[in-house]
Amino acid sequence: MTHARPRALGAIPTTDVVPLWVGAPLLFLTVWALAVWGERHGAILGSPLPVATLATLFGASGSERFQRRLGGGHLHNRVVLRLVCATALLGVVLALAGWGFLLPAAVILIGTPHIGWSGSRAWRPATVITVLATVAIQVAVQLGVVPSVVAPAHSHGAAAILLLLGGFGLSNLGLSAARAERAGLALERTEERYRALVQDSSDVVAVIDAGGRLTHVSAAVRRVSGWDADDLLHTAYLDLFHPDDQERARAALADVADAGADSQGRLELRVAHRDGTWHWHEVTLRNALDHPAVRGIVSNQRDISDRRAQQARLAHAAAHDPLTGLPNRAEVLRVLETALRDAAAGQVVALFFIDLDGFKAVNDGHGHAAGDALLVAAAQRLRAGLRDQDLLGRLGGDEFAAILPGVTDAADARTRAGQLMADMGLPFALPGRLVTIGASVGVATGGPETGADDLMAAADTRMYEVKRHNRGRRRHAAPTAS
Repeated sequence: MTHARPRALGAIPTTDVVPLWVGAPLLFLTVWALAVWGERHGAILGSPLPVATLATLFGASGSERFQRRLGGGHLHNRVVLRLVCATALLGVVLALAGWGFLLPAAVILIGTPHIGWSGSRAWRPATVITVLATVAIQVAVQLGVVPSVVAPAHSHGAAAILLLLGGFGLSNLGLSAARAERAGLALERTEERYRALVQDSSDVVAVIDAGGRLTHVSAAVRRVSGWDADDLLHTAYLDLFHPDDQERARAALADVADAGADSQGRLELRVAHRDGTWHWHEVTLRNALDHPAVRGIVSNQRDISDRRAQQARLAHAAAHDPLTGLPNRAEVLRVLETALRDAAAGQVVALFFIDLDGFKAVNDGHGHAAGDALLVAAAQRLRAGLRDQDLLGRLGGDEFAAILPGVTDAADARTRAGQLMADMGLPFALPGRLVTIGASVGVATGGPETGADDLMAAADTRMYEVKRHNRGRRRHAAPTAS
């Protein structure tokens, strides 16, 4: 956390309504004129000049600038010193004027701003100082040291009554300030809890107004997406998402808005990161358009890229052969069903059922490591002999299958199957050895009316026919013993 450098004391800003150089002369002239009038009519007993001068000093001492200087730069410091100075100045003014019994009532003028500046802790010292100052003035009145416009007995009675009322007034101000402080502390704790739970969480909280623009974005957006919250304020909410996902986001916003207060929607969308990448977010939308403190749709977003990546890895592992990386039997059947269902008019789907000839001899004679290497090499050669849009999968053991969608000529598919068998008859270079095997490919074709299992069974049957044919051809081609 950074801290602002303290200002020089003379540069401390104030909130005084009237500048001191304007207010002090006006106060002096006003009090002096009233004192002159009061002296002529017997209402003021002291000399007008010192009364006006001290009253002006009292007024000037009430400025925030003066109080900050007296408090060492802060309005809440040195409460007792500031109260003593203010009460002493006011008491002297009233005593010189002969109105000392009014001090307990007039001290409200002191207590109110000081409680506002220093908090509820100021009312008790203000009350004690007022009591002591009032007693001191009344003792001076009784001794004849300080004049009074009324008889000493009347001055004492009025002072006692006003002291009681002033004490109640100061205590009420203090209790009100204490309640306000407790409320402020509760609000501060609530805000701290909000920052801990929302601002500093891994979820991004945003508010979208009725026009689709962001009116609030939590600070968590910087950690999640790299953006500063201020960069996103008043921008279009939909611009956060991938162009292909914006229509879904727009529809979700409309559904939540139309469903009424507190309705919710949840979806997964790609969100732009500041580094130029797209991250998957789980987005929860809640309708708070009618809430007076929100007036918008609240969006909670959480980055789930890692979770989706893990799900994709698990899904890939469940659908693919771990040795060759090819789709497994279940995935081949799923893709085959889709290809058959989506076959266009005049086109068929060709299925190659491929069995390696001679694989068992290599696996048994050279070990499982050589057998695994041969399967990987065979898969690569088969893949190279197919089109980009064709799918090659491993059914298990040394059996493979290839799905060729969009076939318009079944004879062409059989020609390609023959080429694959020719390619598979070429030697394979395995670690430390060169081996030669073959492959038998059974071909079957079908369309939307054909079931995937039925087509697989038909291709399997034809593969065995090809395998028997190949065996017979190899027997006839073998030399006879003489």
